[in-house]
Amino acid sequence: MEQHPERTKTLAFLADLGKPTLRGIKKCPKCGTINGTRGLSCKNKSCGAVFRDGVRKQLPSIDAVRIVTGSASQVYSVRLRDRGPDYRGFVELGTSEAVQTVDGTIITHITGRCFVPTCFKVSTQGASEYQCQHVKLATECHLEATPHTLKSSVLNSLQVSGETKQAIWTLATESSGPLVQRITKSIMVVKCKASPKHSLGFLHVSFHEKARMKGVTERKFYCSCQAFKASKPGSIKEESPKRCIHFYACVCAFASDEKLGQEFSYFINFHSTGLQANTETQLLAIYPQDPTSQAAVSAVSKARKKKKDDITVSQPIDESQVSLSFQDWLASVTERINQTMHYQFNGRPEPLVFHVPQTFFDALQQRISMGSKKKRLPNSTSGFVRKDAVPLGTFSKYTWQITNVLQVKQIFDTPEMPLEVTRSFIENRDGTYELFKCPKVQVESIAEAYRRVEKQPTIRPLELKTFLRVGNMSPEQKEPTPFIIEWIPDILPRLKIGEMRIKLVYGHHRNGHIECREQQPPLGHNLELISCRFQQS
Repeated sequence: MEQHPERTKTLAFLADLGKPTLRGIKKCPKCGTINGTRGLSCKNKSCGAVFRDGVRKQLPSIDAVRIVTGSASQVYSVRLRDRGPDYRGFVELGTSEAVQTVDGTIITHITGRCFVPTCFKVSTQGASEYQCQHVKLATECHLEATPHTLKSSVLNSLQVSGETKQAIWTLATESSGPLVQRITKSIMVVKCKASPKHSLGFLHVSFHEKARMKGVTERKFYCSCQAFKASKPGSIKEESPKRCIHFYACVCAFASDEKLGQEFSYFINFHSTGLQANTETQLLAIYPQDPTSQAAVSAVSKARKKKKDDITVSQPIDESQVSLSFQDWLASVTERINQTMHYQFNGRPEPLVFHVPQTFFDALQQRISMGSKKKRLPNSTSGFVRKDAVPLGTFSKYTWQITNVLQVKQIFDTPEMPLEVTRSFIENRDGTYELFKCPKVQVESIAEAYRRVEKQPTIRPLELKTFLRVGNMSPEQKEPTPFIIEWIPDILPRLKIGEMRIKLVYGHHRNGHIECREQQPPLGHNLELISCRFQQS
């Protein structure tokens, strides 16, 4: 066999190198791909393993997180590996189906839809060649997001426009599931209005802190709604700092939880001290820290109110423009319930009676059914004949019994008037009682509440409280105490106005001990049921 001189010379030159040591390269411990030793992460995009300790490590479970939707819908937040750890999209998985092949192998098919803008694929687990990496991450996910509570009292204290409050409240209540939930240390998922860009009704909001030189920390937030461009709070011009409602929703969620409030205190503080633009219809000053600024805001508010009152006196009122919204009406019902729970009385008030338009009660019934896919049926239905008073005739009465105090609060809470499940009172020298309110609630901002490390409790002369009795109040109680809503439609048939009755009981606490009052028959006793009765399905 003929040998090439050049090849023989080269082999002789390299003959003393010894065995290869694989110096400068290493295998990925996760997938086996050959990488350089200086590599920060695996170059196999479908692996994503991180090698260096100096780089922010991404655990495999962070690649995909299941979102709490409150329904059967399976929505996942997935990381876009080719764009960095802070870029995320959404994937929705459908139903699974087990299919047996000819050789007896059982394959499970899970349909999935990818909503990543650069992908938008519909794939099936069984057909791997058509499956995008985002759907694959979702199918392998075993981690669920952490939902965060949004307190109505915090939302009510947020000094933004009524329209912004209403928008946040609508997002929180119009669909099931939490308004804000945490995906990673810095990224939240917030409910939003469904649109072509956010067809699932969710979007990502991120809050970042990055240390710079000389002890300077850069903080910024970004919302994928892009209503306003990504912004760095420290560099925003004071005359026009704008936020989207998703940022406000996150601030309310942070302020509703003590640990989150401490962790994201900077964004709460910045939001509270940021100067907002004043318009003719809204005053967006967020808790000014300077007392002189507070006085200026009060002066402006009083001046506007006086100007509005003067205009009302000098000009006739257009009756066609006078209207009452459902939220305003419900707030009046909630205020009536709050007033009823007075310490001076025995806790068994007479039924609260309201004349209500049918459309308003339909909206209220939707709140009663909140959290359930089906419309909640009444616990009982009864018919009765009215002969001794007008209106005369035969009427139907529908009764709902709520046995969970949180559901009662969910039904009657509004941004303007939260339902008070407990109320505090002061006893006067003449034996009467008046409502006690801590003055700090009116002047202290959300930021101040979390800026102080230690909060001194308010000293009260006596701890006198009323509390709404709903459900089982003690281990010995066999039947839960109901909060009862009764509805008699068509009391005024031409205008479609009915009669709503609310029956409630409340208890009394004196210095932490339940105070016994005069006992009366249990709520709902001696109901006039003369036709039919059925249990809720």
